[in-house]
Amino acid sequence: MAARAELINLTANIEAEKIPGQIIYLFPGQGVEKAGMGKTLYENSEIARGILGQLKPELLDIMINGQCVDHPINALNDTANAQPAITAVSLATYFAFLEANPSFKERRPLAFLPHSTGQMSAMGAAGVVDIKTALHIAAERGKLMKEAGERRENKGGMLGLLGATLEKAELLCANTSEALGEEGIWVANDNTADQIILSGREKHIVYATAHAKEAGIKKAIRLGVPIAGHCSLMKEAQDMFVQYVAHIKFERPTSPIILNTRAAATSDPDEIRADLINGLTRGVRFREALQEAQRSGVKSFVEIGEGPLSGFAQKVIQDSMQFQITI
Repeated sequence: MAARAELINLTANIEAEKIPGQIIYLFPGQGVEKAGMGKTLYENSEIARGILGQLKPELLDIMINGQCVDHPINALNDTANAQPAITAVSLATYFAFLEANPSFKERRPLAFLPHSTGQMSAMGAAGVVDIKTALHIAAERGKLMKEAGERRENKGGMLGLLGATLEKAELLCANTSEALGEEGIWVANDNTADQIILSGREKHIVYATAHAKEAGIKKAIRLGVPIAGHCSLMKEAQDMFVQYVAHIKFERPTSPIILNTRAAATSDPDEIRADLINGLTRGVRFREALQEAQRSGVKSFVEIGEGPLSGFAQKVIQDSMQFQITI
């Protein structure tokens, strides 16, 4: 069983040696949203309050007070809300941690490694865009993906596969599309050697769920994400997103960002922009991104929040150390 990441309260002043060696910051994506997210940050950190306060008031109210007609987690699961909320909480956590631990401000990380929506968080943390712009990009991306995903021809979802190699997952996709007479399901996230996420049309997700064991896959679990992200069904959203980000200036990051769709580290603003755009219709190659991190000589991974990325890192790079900045 993989060792659990060590939890570090973001307000605790820690010795730099507590997190040894070269470090990479991990920024999680959609799926980590939860009721009450941001509340403790907003109430206890001035810098975090300033970042969270840049969200739309109605979204911040849902996050802090749960003010919505339904249970707040249902509102936060909405893609249009989840993406800016996650980006804001991640950036608030990151900068509050640096404020409480000045030694880490001067400790340049080897890289920033995001997962999907975490791209906007990483861009804000690395200075590719300012915080306000990162939040606006996240809100626009979430809105466009929601709108595309709700169109009848794009209706679908995402399916988690446990005990599934990439080869088995790709075979399941091929068999499903062949059985249904049209391509409609793809690998969305290659997270570890035995955890893959698929994305596709509703009927394809249903068929793949029913036939996963025939492909040698241990378990298939329908995810709560309400759209089919990181696949061809997001092409319309991608086309509109291209136009949106075309007018935004991207700067060189303070440390390289490891790209989602290419699993390569870069400081080139144009490559970061292209990866952000391509990520709407292409899968996240997170396992390969971790292998790229391993080649860079990373010793410690520091995940912003208590997401799943630390566990992925431990599985892929077993001699690394994992830490999570908690709120």
